[in-house]
Amino acid sequence: MKRLVAVLISCLCLPAMAQDMPALFDVQGVAVNDVLNIRAAPEAGAGLIGSLSPGARSVEVVEIAPNGTWGRINTGEASGWVSMRYLTPASGPGWQSLDRPMRCFGTEPFWSLAYDPARRNMTLSQMGDENGPLGLWIDWHLSSSSRSGQIGWAIEGPARRGFATLTAEACNDGMSDRSYGLSISLFVNPSQESSAEPVALSGCCSLAP
Repeated sequence: MKRLVAVLISCLCLPAMAQDMPALFDVQGVAVNDVLNIRAAPEAGAGLIGSLSPGARSVEVVEIAPNGTWGRINTGEASGWVSMRYLTPASGPGWQSLDRPMRCFGTEPFWSLAYDPARRNMTLSQMGDENGPLGLWIDWHLSSSSRSGQIGWAIEGPARRGFATLTAEACNDGMSDRSYGLSISLFVNPSQESSAEPVALSGCCSLAP
């Protein structure tokens, strides 16, 4: 365990970078007979690529434009920009509290992870894995003292132990033009008595329901 802690801390000791995103927002101030436009660039004259209804809730903003007035969100297989003037923070804690559901995924191989905050556990699924989904739980977690927007998990499971790092940074799934605000690196080692293979995965995470 001491070796695991040392490795985990070394992964977290990176240059400091302030990160407030990703976060969930609700649409506000849009007339009931109107929509909130999603634009191709963070400017009022940019082309329209979609819209949000006036009652849209839990919209995930993954990035804020440098001027602070536009937020990047995903729509379909692409991402676009909406005016932050019409978004208000959704109720509830931020992602670093681990009190919100989260979905993570990646390619090569295709995999997905569903995190349940109520139980502090997760289900890992990998394409082609004959053993089916793997249940894991968080033994403990810590936040980086040198970099805002990064946390580490110590993970345990049936005859397995490992760790993961979550970092608030731009991430792409490699298959679409969607953008995400969280990246994940996941490492799970089987016990000496297990015949399972070690797992080393990387990908993106989303807070969107």
